[in-house]
Amino acid sequence: MVYGTKAMMLVDFEHKTLRTTISLDMNLSATQEERLLQLNALDEIRKSTLQHTESVQNQRMKWHDRYIKEKSFQPGDWALLYDSRYKDNLEKLQTWWLGPYEIIETFSNGAVRLSTIDLVKFKLLVNGHRLCLYHKPLSKDDFLW
Repeated sequence: MVYGTKAMMLVDFEHKTLRTTISLDMNLSATQEERLLQLNALDEIRKSTLQHTESVQNQRMKWHDRYIKEKSFQPGDWALLYDSRYKDNLEKLQTWWLGPYEIIETFSNGAVRLSTIDLVKFKLLVNGHRLCLYHKPLSKDDFLW
């Protein structure tokens, strides 16, 4: 069989399945009945393989999704931006994070609008997967009672 081409049988039938021929009470020869049984068996094999592939895909999706951590950012939070220029450079003391940036707006598709925290009017739109939540440093007043 070749994918995408029509299956060619040696004998053309007016009724393609055994169910329709039985429901119409037609007389069939033994070879025609055998051929129709083969066609029905082929349909059953196709259905079972489709069910098997769906179950395997669901298992893979569950396995993949359990390792994904959900990131949620709120406007006003601070975040660090991953600098992908250094992903292949494995130096010990090199930082891979830029920022911190202030989160101005979050979108439903995972995009985040950032701004610098030093009052520079620079707005940047990035993918939320490239961000890491940054916890603000504590001041001396926070330690004093």
